[in-house]
Amino acid sequence: MNRSNQTTSLFLRCTSVRALLALLAVAALGTVMPSQAEPPAAQGDSMQAARQLHGEYVELQNRLSLIQEKTMEAHPELQKQEQAFLDLMMAKMTSSGGGSPKDDLVAIEKLEQKLRSEDTPDSERQALMAEYQEKAMAFRTAQVQALKDPEVQKAQGALRDATLAAMKQQDPQTEQLMQQLEQKQDEMKQMLEAAGHAQ
Repeated sequence: MNRSNQTTSLFLRCTSVRALLALLAVAALGTVMPSQAEPPAAQGDSMQAARQLHGEYVELQNRLSLIQEKTMEAHPELQKQEQAFLDLMMAKMTSSGGGSPKDDLVAIEKLEQKLRSEDTPDSERQALMAEYQEKAMAFRTAQVQALKDPEVQKAQGALRDATLAAMKQQDPQTEQLMQQLEQKQDEMKQMLEAAGHAQ
């Protein structure tokens, strides 16, 4: 499968449309929850229950992400639609460094490669990680702002709907998994609220 350098980046995969589409159930339901949300803070037995619930939530997301990946591989037209969405979002983004969002992405990818390289001295890793986190946060903030653009939202919705429809055809369990994900999300929300009231 031919993919551009944009979508082969580990960072961009974690922050681009793939991350947005990984929120499968929440996208369809109009709710937002991080794809790798931390388990709710709790103590004792509640902590164990929270960790178990979080593990089940992540497992469901992983299963849906796998279905999504297979669906994208089987539908070249969705790949083109995805890339068009990414290009539009990048065009709407602003750079934090005075260049372009693509320049920012290149800088992030270089830092990513250094951090993953065994040749990078441990003495440099802390500074590199701090720089990486700063640039990554700025990039994500620019993405969030771009996603407020009506044109981007329209393209995002069209891509999401097309992908979800194709996923349901790819695997009949998709709908059931989405419902289970919604249930786990509600349970995590209730647990978070209960932990907040207990403090």
